[in-house]
This record gives sequence, C-alpha cells and structure tokens, in this order.
Amino acid sequence: MRVFFLLVLIMLINQVSYAQELPKDTLYINDESIDEIITYKAKDSIYIDVKNQIVYLYNEAHLETSFVKMDAGFIKIDLNNNEITATYLIDSTGNKVGKPFFSDGNEEITATSIRYNLNSKKGYIKDVQTQQDEIYLYMGVAKRQANEEIHFKQGRFTTCDLDDPHFHFQLSKAVLIPEKRIVSGPMNLWIKGVPTFLGLPFVILPQQKEKLTGFIFPRFIPSSNFGFGFQDLGYYLPINDYIQTTFYGTLYSKGSFGFKNQTDYYKQYGFRGSITFGFESFRSGFPTNNKQNNFKFLWVHGKESNSNPFWNFSSNVNFNSINNSQFNLDPVNNQYLNNSFNSDIRLDRSFGALPIRSGIKISTRQSTVTKNIELVSPIANFNMTQVYPFKNLFKSSRGYRQIFTRFGVTYDFEGKNTSTFADTLLQQSRYNDIQSQFKNGISQRVTMKTTAGVFKNTLKINPSLNYSNNYNFQTSEKFLDTSNVVQSRVINTPGMSQQVSLNANATTVLYSYYRFVGKGKSLLRHVLTPSLGYSYQPNINVNKTFINPLTNETITYSPFESSVYQSFNTRDASLITFGMNNTLELKRKSDKDTLTGFKKTKLLDNFSISGNYDLLKDSMNLSDLNLSLRISPASFLNFVSTGQFSPYDFNDSTGAKTKDYSINSRGTLGRFLNVAFNTNLIIASKESRQKLQNTQEVLSKDWNADYQQFILRPDQYISFDIPWKLNIAHVYSVTTNEFRSEFNPEKQIAVQTLSFNGDVSFTKRWKLSGNSSFDIETAKITYTQLNLIRDLHCWTLSFNWTPIAQVKFFSFQMNAKSSLFQDAKLRFQKPPFFL
Repeated sequence: MRVFFLLVLIMLINQVSYAQELPKDTLYINDESIDEIITYKAKDSIYIDVKNQIVYLYNEAHLETSFVKMDAGFIKIDLNNNEITATYLIDSTGNKVGKPFFSDGNEEITATSIRYNLNSKKGYIKDVQTQQDEIYLYMGVAKRQANEEIHFKQGRFTTCDLDDPHFHFQLSKAVLIPEKRIVSGPMNLWIKGVPTFLGLPFVILPQQKEKLTGFIFPRFIPSSNFGFGFQDLGYYLPINDYIQTTFYGTLYSKGSFGFKNQTDYYKQYGFRGSITFGFESFRSGFPTNNKQNNFKFLWVHGKESNSNPFWNFSSNVNFNSINNSQFNLDPVNNQYLNNSFNSDIRLDRSFGALPIRSGIKISTRQSTVTKNIELVSPIANFNMTQVYPFKNLFKSSRGYRQIFTRFGVTYDFEGKNTSTFADTLLQQSRYNDIQSQFKNGISQRVTMKTTAGVFKNTLKINPSLNYSNNYNFQTSEKFLDTSNVVQSRVINTPGMSQQVSLNANATTVLYSYYRFVGKGKSLLRHVLTPSLGYSYQPNINVNKTFINPLTNETITYSPFESSVYQSFNTRDASLITFGMNNTLELKRKSDKDTLTGFKKTKLLDNFSISGNYDLLKDSMNLSDLNLSLRISPASFLNFVSTGQFSPYDFNDSTGAKTKDYSINSRGTLGRFLNVAFNTNLIIASKESRQKLQNTQEVLSKDWNADYQQFILRPDQYISFDIPWKLNIAHVYSVTTNEFRSEFNPEKQIAVQTLSFNGDVSFTKRWKLSGNSSFDIETAKITYTQLNLIRDLHCWTLSFNWTPIAQVKFFSFQMNAKSSLFQDAKLRFQKPPFFL
C-alpha cells in the first residue's frame, strides 16, 4: 500500500490557517509535515486510527522510505509527531520474535526498541546490536543524532556473535562516529559475564578503513636448544592499499638471533603475492660457541584469474642456504620432515588462438639427503602445439583420408643453463666453483604423427617420426687417473648430437565378460588393452674411443654422456615394444541404484606390463619388464605397487646381471630388481570423507602457500565438523643391490615405514589429533606429535606435544579466532628445567 502523505496531511493532519490581512487564496501548510512516500505492509493486520492519525502494523511489519528501511514484529507510525516506533512481539512460548531491524544505507542495527523521527533524523534506541566486519557492538541505551553520531551507554564490544558473548569489553559511556572511531570512557574486560581487572581509563577504537602502523607482540620462549628468548617481535607498516610490510626480530639468551621481513602485495584484477627475506644466526653458546648463519627467501606470487589471459607470471620460492629443514629458530617447525626445498619462478606467454607458447623459468632443487643443489638458471622454451596442415584439404575423414586429416606436427625448442653442486660451496661462498660447474645447451625437437583406425576402427595404428637436435657447449672425455682407473671428465668443447626415431604402434581394446551363478546376477568385465609397436633409432652421431694403455682395452662412448642434453647411444637400435593394460570391474544387482538397478565396483584399476626387444643387440636383447598395479576397491582405500623385473641371471657375489636367461641357468623366471608397495587407508564416515573432498576443492582455489599442505594431504585437515578420522599409510620398498662389494655387502636394501595421522572429537568442543611415523626395519618410532584442541566458540585452546623427534617440544596456547585479535594469544612453551 502506498500512502502519499502530502495529500493526506493536507486533508487530515495539517493545521490550515488563513491570515485576515492576506488574500483568501493563499494557503499555509505546517512545515513539520511529512513529504515522503512511505511503503508499508504487515503479515497479520494493519489498523489506521484516523482520529489520532496513527497507523499500526502487526507481525512481520515492514516500512520503507527513500532513505530508511525498518523490519519489526510491531511498527507504529505517528503522523502527528512524524515518528516511527518499532518493537518486538512475544510468541506463545514467551520468546521475543521480530526484533526491530533498522537500515539507513550507511549502517544496519538490530535492537529491542527503536523510536525514530523522520524530520529531525534523530532516534532513541534500546539494546541495539550492530555488526561491522568481525566486530559486534551492543548498546544498552542509545540515541542517534542528526549528524549520524550515536551516543550510547552500557556498551559491549566483542567479536563473539552470541547474544551473551563469551567475552566482551564493557564500555561505560561512548560515542560512535560512523566509519571513523568509537570514543569511550572507562573500559574493562569481561569474561562469561564476570568483570576482570584488565581495563583502560579511556579508549579510542578507530574504524576507518585505512590500515595503521603498530607493534606485533612476540612469543616468549622460556626454554629451547638456543636458550630462552622471544620469537617474532614485529612492527607492521602499511605502505598503501596495495602493499604492506612487517619486520620481525628474534633473540635467544645463548646468542642466536634472527631478522625477517615479510611484504604482501596485491593488485586488483592483476596479481597478489608475498615476499619474505630472513636471516638466522645460530650460536651454541659457551663453551663451544659454534656459529652458523642461514639465509631464507620465500616468494609466492599468483596471477588473478580475471587478469591478462596472454601473460602468466608465477613463483613459488622456498630457498634455505644451509639446506637443512631441521635447523630453525622457531620451535614449531612445520618443515621438520621435509627432505627438499624446491623453488620455481616462471614467465609464460600465449598468443591467443595461435598454437604457440613460450616461457622462461628459473628453478632450484635442494636435497637435504644428498646435500646437493641443482640450479637451473634459466631454461627457456618455445612450443608449437599440434597443428594439422592437411585437415582442410578433405571434406571427409573417412577411409584413407583419415591418415592425412589426422596428420599433426609439433615443434619444441629449449635452451638450458644448469649446475649441480654441493651445498657447502654456497655456504662457503665459493661462487667461482659453482659457476665452473654450469652446463648449457640448446635442444630442438620435431614430431610428426598420425592415427588411423582399421577393421571398423577396432584397431588403432599410430605411426610417428621424431627428430631431435641437441647442441651442447660441454662434452666429455675418458682419461686414466693417477690410480690407473678410467675416469670421465667434462671439457668445454661444444658438439652437436642428433637423434632420429621411426615409430609405429598398434593398439586395440578387448572385452571379456564372466557371468556368475546366483540371484545377484553378478557380471565381471575384463578390459584388456594390448599394444605392439616398432621403433628404429639409427645412431647418426660420431662416437669416441679410448684405449686403456694398461690393458689395451678399447672403450667406445658417447661424448655427450655428461652433457646437459645427454646421449648414451653408441649404436643403432631396432626395438619391438610391447605392453598391455588390464582393468576388472564387477557389476552386481543392487536395490540402492534406482536408475539401472546395478552397482559397479572396480576390482582392478590398472595392471600394466611393458618392455621391449632389441633386434640389433648381440646379447641381452630383452629389456627389463616394468610392472604397475593400482587397486582402489573403495574411496577410502588405495593400493599402488610398482616394480622392475629382470629375466637374466646374476652373479652371486656381486649381484650384477649376466647375459644368460635365468630360466636356462637357474630354472626360474628371473628376479625383481626393485619393488614398492604403497597402501593408504582413510578410516572415516562417508559424510566425513565427502567433507574432506569438499575441503580439498575449496582450498585448491586459494593460492596461499599456507594451504598447500592441506591441498596435497586433505586427510590432515582438522575440523570440528568431522567427528573422527584415521589415516594409515604403509610404504614398503625393496631394491636389489647390483653393485655389492666389501663396503656394501647387503643383497637387498629394504625400507618399510608405517605412519598414522588422525583426530577424534570426544565431546562437541574437545578434539585430540596426532601423527606418528614408525620405521619397521629398525623397529623404532621416528616421529610423534600429539595435539589437544578445545573449541571455545570465539577462542581456541590447544596443547601441542612432540615427544619423539630430534627436537622435543610442547606448547600450550589460547588464541582468538577472529583475525582482529590474531595477536591476542596466551602461549606457554617448554618450561625451564628447574620447573
């Protein structure tokens, strides 16, 4: 219903007077009249008191003007006084329903009672509640002024969204200036309705969107391997709306210290990222006083999805100069179990609809096991994706024409400059030695292939021609060292190698069905995908020879065996390749499937065997066989196995292969050179597994490196929405030692570990989580960590204990969930020994 108050007030409200000295056609209207169009409605009833000029709206009442919106259980419109009064209703159970909601375009509030004047724009409010971002502000009694300021008493300031918050700051008298500040008199902290001694005589709470500089409270470390001290005393400095930086400092009593700077940046519709520089100095203290320095550099950069579609710049850098993940000033070291640090910086360029791409990348691979660093600086590439030059020459692709219409050509160009060196060279600043180990070269590759289907497309034939040209700026040569042992060394003599291969491959798919007897009408389907191919690889390179002066033995080798683009071929190769892939699927009757009436279960996801036979070799023509097995009988169970099987006999003393087949000399098929079994089991309810999958999908959309661990391992994600889960992983691998000696006599090298990771909520708010790793070969627990977490709604209480590790550790922490109070936390770590 629309009421035009200008006309109503002329007829019913306004006091009309005629001045005797003025003309009779002059009309005067009270200036206090309402000239707004008001739209109102109610669910139950609308009552208009014409005599007193009052409108009553009952149940789910709604009122709207050009600048004000109100919703309440009850609304009264007083036309005489130009006031609107709104309050709640009481339902049959005695609960308050329909609390008034007020919005004027700038702010929104909820209260138990609102009285608002349309002309003066002033209001009187009781028990008001307003929210801005994560802040909840409660006002006992408030009055809204014409300048939009709100004066209130009995205020509560909190980040808890409950009507009776777990904690709040009690404000005696205060003034709220929208989008600027809240100014209050005495303020103190209340916890569960009980006042504490913590407070301030006055407080000014800024509300402007501009970020302010300030100090970040550190974590105090009572005891650690470096003594006692403090961790990450910081200073936050926002430079502008797009760049913010923070400086951190760490200091321990034994002399160890560290500095860190983290800068975050963001450009709308462009990119966002974070750069961290860090320096750590480790001191053992008296009496040894050993010293070691570490430089850290972390850089995460991501492109916004709605930015330039042709350019893409990304980085994920994690560089550590001492190449040791277990050396860290932070007692809570999230990278403790990492055995590598990988870094990549990449720039890519695409050209719209054109089938070409180019890019350049710089990368490092640091291994904490081998203590080597592989630096690629840079690698540049230019690629032409597959194009079909004859596709438009034929109107149809049937018959022989499919050979031409499906004929495709690809081209790849790559230039690489790389060096692999010991990490000690970097720690000792021996940059000349690092530079001397760089290898570089250029590679080009052209592939031409097509495909054709014969016998009604049941047999696919795929011929191809591959040509590659590699130009290396370093080659190798053999020499006799001082111990009269033939060695190989790299020399700065460039050379070019070429490789050509003619290939043809034929594949098909065979289906077999096995029906079981019984009421279930079970059906087993076996899908066999065999492949048979031929590859001819002529050796068109010039080999080198070395004659051992002591034995007169002639060694033929490729000069590119140690180049950046390696080539080991010293002869022609004529290979017959073969392979087969198998899958098994069971189909049985099920009442749960309302569409087909059957349920399908994968018994065997994949079982494959591949190998080749070289027609031109004088012995050992058959290659080792590669086997792969993958079984996922359920969404929570996964089993993967890989292996390499050799059909040849071997030397009992050294383990090396011989030329004879094992079936002829030993009467056995052969032996496995290596085999690995990986089993992963997630024990959780079906709903919990679905939540883990949804979590992985959500986190994968966030570029933040903090989430990458959970993206790769969603089973490690801890949520109170998941009551319990347990992840069990078993890894078992055996490798045959083919180079046994006096110093390495083991016939086989076995690695077998069992790891557990899980959590359980034994109440709605308490959760216990942990992870542990057990080495079955040594029968020792290598790592164990336990966490006890209490959800306090707006706070989190956690206890972390690492009883088994190189650095044992425990901590107790209580912190607010809100990002507004992210530095408001109480943390106790491993206490001094005398406690």
